Amino acid sequence: MKNFILFLNLLLSIGCSSQNKISFREMNDDLLKNNHIYYDVTYKDPVTVKGIKNTLSKYRLSGLKSCNINPDKKYPNIYIEDGFHDEKGFYNGMIIMDNKNICEITTSPYKLQMDSLSYNRIKENNFVFYTKKVPKEEFKKKYPDEYFRYELVIQNKVEDFNKCLAIDHYTPKSVIYAKNYFFSGGKLFNYESIQIKYTDIKDGVIGIPYFKEEKKKEFIDCINNLNILKFGK
Repeated sequence: MKNFILFLNLLLSIGCSSQNKISFREMNDDLLKNNHIYYDVTYKDPVTVKGIKNTLSKYRLSGLKSCNINPDKKYPNIYIEDGFHDEKGFYNGMIIMDNKNICEITTSPYKLQMDSLSYNRIKENNFVFYTKKVPKEEFKKKYPDEYFRYELVIQNKVEDFNKCLAIDHYTPKSVIYAKNYFFSGGKLFNYESIQIKYTDIKDGVIGIPYFKEEKKKEFIDCINNLNILKFGK
């Protein structure tokens, strides 16, 4: 009887553990099924939306495989950033599994002009894109904008950050065309554009007419109190 109870407890433990994990393929399918795509408001034509979903799915799944990350393995934490239009409509995505396996996916010729040798070229039918597995230590150093948004999400500080943006009407807000998704604790979280580029104001807030000095200080202090990356230093 004692062994039977232990066996039941083990089954329950395995069941709870599996519910708190998801494969990347499952997450991708769920996002697309529920129309979580950047252009879901802009385009209503079903054919266009289907094409966007197919393209996103190829970028994500084939991109992940090219970074030697199994899209069918289950993870407790998965993060996706879909970035668009940053460079005249090109796609720039980041996928991070369990805070360590980081894969960049891009179609940006600007990035390739600067550093083409470090990317893998992926061609599927008419789709051509580029990927790179990014070491964790390099992520913070060379991708500060993406890193800042990532930390806001995984540390659950998006609302705190929004309070910083609401300090004043003139508080700087970067134009960001992106969506962020995070699976953690068995739940999937969806974030609209997080309006900041760390590189825009990392050296402080200057040249903004009518933005009073005391408000500038309050804004910079608010951002710095998030303890992610320091502003104005």
